[in-house]
Amino acid sequence: MAKADAWGAPGGTAFERREARSDGLAGNARLIAEPAYRRLLAAEPLLRRSIPALIIIFLVVIAALRFLSLMNERDDVERDAKAILSLAAGQLASSISVDANLGSTPGATQDLLEGISRQGAMGRSHVLAVTDSAFKIVAVTPQSTGWEGRSLDAIAQGGQPLFMFGDRAGVMEVRIGGQDWYAAVSLTNGRNSAAAALVPQDAVFYTWRKTVSLNVTLFVLTAGVLIVILYAYFGQAARAQAADRIYLEAHQRIDMALVRGRCGLWDWDMVRGKMYWSRSMYDMLGYEPCDAMLSFGEVDEIIHPEDGDLFQLANRIVAREIDHIDQVFRMRHADGQWVWMRARAQVIDPEAPEIQLIGIAVDVTEQRHLALRSEAADLRLRTAIENINESFVLWDSAQHLIMCNSKCQQD
Repeated sequence: MAKADAWGAPGGTAFERREARSDGLAGNARLIAEPAYRRLLAAEPLLRRSIPALIIIFLVVIAALRFLSLMNERDDVERDAKAILSLAAGQLASSISVDANLGSTPGATQDLLEGISRQGAMGRSHVLAVTDSAFKIVAVTPQSTGWEGRSLDAIAQGGQPLFMFGDRAGVMEVRIGGQDWYAAVSLTNGRNSAAAALVPQDAVFYTWRKTVSLNVTLFVLTAGVLIVILYAYFGQAARAQAADRIYLEAHQRIDMALVRGRCGLWDWDMVRGKMYWSRSMYDMLGYEPCDAMLSFGEVDEIIHPEDGDLFQLANRIVAREIDHIDQVFRMRHADGQWVWMRARAQVIDPEAPEIQLIGIAVDVTEQRHLALRSEAADLRLRTAIENINESFVLWDSAQHLIMCNSKCQQD
């Protein structure tokens, strides 16, 4: 069948702005999904390339921010720990300087150490010690350390500046028993005694390390969830593409079957006044196929006015007077000829609030012409039989009378 542009259809403008499409979905699926699906199709290649990069950037940014936050927190913990040691050593040295006999009385010195160690900022891991002028420990708390009577400079390796400059050396890192400690030493006036405050670094950063472990665990879980989501996205995208391809192939097969059968699919939305045609319907009428919905007026415009009113039929269906149609009518071809169509359709759900009519329209032009030719041939045959001068009778194999002329009836 030759194709013609609807601009050339006689007196018709219903299909003048229709455009054919061949990308993405087809049929009713496109109508339902437009325009969001087309935007998704256009953005999908960019999304497939950008989503993995965005997830990696997100994880890197989160990791960098948490790393900087944890390092700042570690600096704060270290600064607070050093400040506590400096204050404790200074307070202990000041108390010994005020009472000159305090350093020479072990019992009073031990009470002083225990009193300072019970202050809120001091923990069980802190060690306070009082030494003589030779840095020999005369009192220590807790006593379980076993440092009493030993030389502090021998216990704390790498802390020589502390014993030389005292407070001016600040808080230093020293090695005690193979572990890293923070130590602060404060010398009394006259350097007769010294006060020392120490704490192991493991104890200082214990809570911070737990926070780091928790953050690392949460980060790993977050990364794992995002990776699973990414995998699910690509899997779903692949399945969606496969489903679209299968649907398009099935739709093309149905269209091919409809074209070969010289019939077209109608999907009529009575509430919205829109109608969907399959590609085969456009082919039968010679118009360019399109995926846009047709209005009642556009379809009614190409129906022969003597064969019924589409609006009247729609009103009867909406009024629920009928729930199906079986009607023969003529529709105008794109080249101006009339094509006989037989439409059969059924309401999908008569009880639904929105009426949806679906069915097929079959091209019966050849059958109509054949019936007319058969009728004309039969009329010529009857005329010829009547003009015979003799009686004429036609019987079938069962001896049933088929035909006779008037001469036979008279005889």
